[in-house]
Order: sequence, then structure tokens, then C-alpha cells
Amino acid sequence: MKRMITLYADEGMILTDGENYGTTIQLAEDRVADGIKEISMEEYNNILQTEANKALE
Repeated sequence: MKRMITLYADEGMILTDGENYGTTIQLAEDRVADGIKEISMEEYNNILQTEANKALE
């Protein structure tokens, strides 16, 4: 039997593994939650702004 693991961020938070971001993340069958952490929406918005600035350079 296969099992799907879904992680849900707390309110006002975003889940990330440093590359992917979301309020929910479904783990692949062979993936563990190690390395996935919650960050604040403010931190996430700062990351988006930094990436947008780099794209404009």
C-alpha cells in the first residue's frame, strides 16, 4: 500500500525546502520532511522581492 504525506503550514506561514514554496506540500513517496521548514509570509515576500530584483539586473 502506498501512502501520501501532506504537510500544511500554520496560518501566516509558508513551507519551503529552499527551492519550493507553498502553504501545503505533498511529499513524493520516497521523500521525508527533513529539510522542509516554515517561514513567515514576510520572509517569503522578501525572498520573492530579491528574486524579482535579480531578474531585472
